[in-house]
Amino acid sequence: MIHKMKLNEDPFERVKNGTKTIEFRLYDEKRRKVKIGDKIEFSKLPDLQEKILVDVVDLYTEPSFEELFEKLYEDKELAKQKANAMYEIYSPENEKKYGVVGIKIKLVDNWFRYTYNKLVRDKIPENIDSENGRKSKYRILNDDEYLKELNKKVIEEANEFVEENSIEELGDLMEVLNAIMKLKGYKMEDVNTAMKKKVDKKGSFNDRIYLEYVDEKSRNIEEEKELNKDFRK
Repeated sequence: MIHKMKLNEDPFERVKNGTKTIEFRLYDEKRRKVKIGDKIEFSKLPDLQEKILVDVVDLYTEPSFEELFEKLYEDKELAKQKANAMYEIYSPENEKKYGVVGIKIKLVDNWFRYTYNKLVRDKIPENIDSENGRKSKYRILNDDEYLKELNKKVIEEANEFVEENSIEELGDLMEVLNAIMKLKGYKMEDVNTAMKKKVDKKGSFNDRIYLEYVDEKSRNIEEEKELNKDFRK
């Protein structure tokens, strides 16, 4: 059985590099389901994208953290210090209610997973799978999912272009826009027609005009909505 748990960055990295071999938790309902021989998938906080898999090789249960640490380290002062550190995470009331457990773990063959859940270029999985020790998992999106992810990708690529203003990032942005045009059935001549219509009505951006404010006796609500769209700022 595989159990799923979350870890902060520091303990996660120590489990990953093998310097942390026991995970201490309350012995609550979830932890009571863990048995020797099971596996635990740890996800790294805060974004939970990085994951590692470990084997459960032993379990140590005691009424309190201090008793557990005394059992493991045979140093009462060290046990007390470690117990006090645990009280920054768990309350003494919950400790008394559930008891505690030390889960001895072993990394499963350096197993490591990084979760992306995002639209990528067509050859990315092929390139990943061609590298020794790497295997991708992907699925094909339907039209609704595809458009949703392309819309996210527009924002991502636009932000990257804003950061660098490079021709490479501009090319990435155009690639996403071309994919949206293809999905929606838009032709370039239709896009150019729509652009010309807007230019004829409102002009282009060639004159570098930066609108500061408008003094007015009557409001133009439609214009205000157009000029104040937050996602365009």
